[in-house]
Amino acid sequence: MVSMLATAKQGWVGFDIGATCVKAAQVVRRGGAYYFRSAALVARRDKWPTTPLTGSEPRSSSDEVRCAASLCERIKGAASAALLPTSACDVLSVAAPTSKRSGGGELVQALEAELQRPLSDHIVQWRSSGLPTGKLNVVAAPRAWSDRISADLAAGGWDCRVIDALPWALARATTMASPQAATRTVVAVDWGYSRATMLLVHQGAPALVRSLKDCGYYQAVDAVAAALRVEAANAEIILRQTGLGGGSSRAGDSAVASGAVSGRLIADVLGQQLDQLVREVRRTLSFWQGIVRGREPDSIFLFGGGGALAGVDTELSRAVGLPVASWRLSAERAEDEAVLPPPALFGAAAGLSALAWEAS
Repeated sequence: MVSMLATAKQGWVGFDIGATCVKAAQVVRRGGAYYFRSAALVARRDKWPTTPLTGSEPRSSSDEVRCAASLCERIKGAASAALLPTSACDVLSVAAPTSKRSGGGELVQALEAELQRPLSDHIVQWRSSGLPTGKLNVVAAPRAWSDRISADLAAGGWDCRVIDALPWALARATTMASPQAATRTVVAVDWGYSRATMLLVHQGAPALVRSLKDCGYYQAVDAVAAALRVEAANAEIILRQTGLGGGSSRAGDSAVASGAVSGRLIADVLGQQLDQLVREVRRTLSFWQGIVRGREPDSIFLFGGGGALAGVDTELSRAVGLPVASWRLSAERAEDEAVLPPPALFGAAAGLSALAWEAS
């Protein structure tokens, strides 16, 4: 992350293209620290399926991109970066002998064998893990999805410089929130709506990547909606307002109130989902220990809708025995702090914004 020592103070505008919403954010750099200049999200009128979209026709996000940008009243510049939807990507940590680590045809053939389908119409990107794991982190995405996102941003007047993928955006975000992460080994868990993704981040770069089985945040939303007999949209608001510890409401949330719903009740309703998340995190940490020869991560950062829930950090820390914190940056202006949406929702968008310093 040495390239982030550039003197530019303003990041690009990052657009996180998700299954349920589009998030936009711009960060600024001041005194070696990073702050949100502006951040906003726009929910989709029709949520995308929670199933993989790798084989589906690309879906437009142009309206959501325009709306999210319009809500970010203080953003400056036209340079931008966008995130490929995780449900439209195959993200793998692939065993790669030295002969394949330079990429090219051999690596693509190995990926095709792993995925059991051709990748001729895909963009394939890979980077070394930074640890002696014998693996490469690889993202494969249909070219049509990348083209669609680029066109959506261009339609809104944005100069899209980079189409990025989740592992690298979140790895960047960890060092923005904690400069010490640039020299240490940490874990990032994105408890996203469609799926949960876990990264081992070594010295600011993703070393290992794994999708956590049956841990999509939508399952938690559906459980609360069923238990309280409310619509999914209201269940999300109740979760955000109440969390697991009772009442972490923010001024920017909807006026739909959780009433007598307590954090303890929410924790009881989400028992199965929390147990599954803990199981998968523990299993992944144990598996990774064998790969990285006992290297222990220092801490865990939580991202996404699930990562923003009050009390989840405490529950997970108690279960895995590591410090756990919901990822956050502060607002550039103190008066914006109360209306800034939960920062953990914008980790990927912030990581995209920070690409401005890598490009400097």
